[in-house]
Amino acid sequence: MEKKIEQGGGVLGLIFLAVAAIKLVQGDGWVVWAILAFLFGGFTAAARLWQGRGGGQ
Repeated sequence: MEKKIEQGGGVLGLIFLAVAAIKLVQGDGWVVWAILAFLFGGFTAAARLWQGRGGGQ
């Protein structure tokens, strides 16, 4: 059960991270979205995805 919660939080964090990137490109307020992505594990999930694709060697 904990693993499902962890994965759900990571997915939600990735969504917040994507919104932060879009807001950054648009020039809007992106900091709050980046903080939410951090709190929900978006950066950790992104790092896991990056390592899974061979980018973190």
